[in-house]
Amino acid sequence: MSSDPALAGEQAAEIIKAVGEHPMAVLLLGVSHRLRGDPQRSLEILRPLAVRQPNWGLAHYELGQTLIRARRGIEASAALQRAVRLNPGLPKAWLTLGDHLMAMDDVEGADAAYANHIRHSTRDPQMLQAATALLENRLPEAELRLRERLKQAPTDVAAIRMLAEVAARLGRNEDAESLLARCLQLAPGFHAARQNYALVLHRSNKPAQALAEIETLLAAEPDNAGYLNLKAVVLCRVGDYETAIGLYAAILEAYPDHPRIWMSYGHALKTAGQQQRAIEAYRRSLALDPGCGEVWWSLANLKTVRFSADDLAAMRAELAKPALDDKDRQHLEFAVGKALEDEADYEASFRHYLEGNRLRRKTLRYEADETSSRVERIRQSYTREFFEQRAGWGAQAPDPIFVVGLPRAGSTLIEQIL
Repeated sequence: MSSDPALAGEQAAEIIKAVGEHPMAVLLLGVSHRLRGDPQRSLEILRPLAVRQPNWGLAHYELGQTLIRARRGIEASAALQRAVRLNPGLPKAWLTLGDHLMAMDDVEGADAAYANHIRHSTRDPQMLQAATALLENRLPEAELRLRERLKQAPTDVAAIRMLAEVAARLGRNEDAESLLARCLQLAPGFHAARQNYALVLHRSNKPAQALAEIETLLAAEPDNAGYLNLKAVVLCRVGDYETAIGLYAAILEAYPDHPRIWMSYGHALKTAGQQQRAIEAYRRSLALDPGCGEVWWSLANLKTVRFSADDLAAMRAELAKPALDDKDRQHLEFAVGKALEDEADYEASFRHYLEGNRLRRKTLRYEADETSSRVERIRQSYTREFFEQRAGWGAQAPDPIFVVGLPRAGSTLIEQIL
């Protein structure tokens, strides 16, 4: 099919003429039009087929693929989700869904889809057990099984990639990085591993290296929205907001109804100083998902935005929903607190700030005793005698030293501490 879609389409049409609208022949005809660059004609064939064959996972998968090409992101997501529900054993459907969710900035959903892709791509019992453990977040078991696998087959790139995923989830980014580098050394065309590698490099604050990997991916698939979204995220990290803004605008042509991309677009516009456009992007995001607390807080955090009575009512309505996610609730509490503070209702404002901080504290791993112990060790180790014994050590250059990359390492450090 991929080598000669026109011929495949002609053969499918002949079969339909001979035996009628056989589902597989209709499917092949629709796919052939997509591969020939005509997604609209493909949709005209595949959409009715999916209606006539509501339980055929492959039909919904091919429909999802075509909807992506037609830049109908939300519909594509629904079709792909339906495909994997109907037939979880479609590895390509899981992979496409993972790429699609990555494009929509749903990293958790993409990770789960990629894990399912691995799980359903192998018939090896050992790998199947490892993939299932990874999917169910049983990381110690997954790591043990994968290490056993790599003792037997040290060049199994699928196992190496899965072990890198375990390391990344455990926060061992250096291990994940070295494993993925090895994986790509063995299989340079393993795009899923390269995408993971770029993401790990980004999280390890190595943007130049991450961008190099993303460019390699885009050379193979220039229109892959997942790669474009990741590139935009990394460009924002290095301060190239104008290019990132252009990328987000292009992604939104394919995914105009996805609130998270509008939010990311708003973040980039805000940082680039385009505040009015940022507000418009945030408002568009909220129109699509009024319960997204991060967007409400992003508006509040602009400092120049004063919420209207309707805004406050909308936020309170979301807070009243028992099913609201704690992360969204936390951000909404802070946003409502800011709105009430602007109205000089300080007592009510403080109650919301207090609740927001209570929710935030639940997500932080912080122990005051640990900090106290660390401070005491520093006091005991770095005494006057310690520095007297090391007088004259270190660089002799008179150049100023800039401390960067840590909390309070900006103007607070320079202006208030030093």
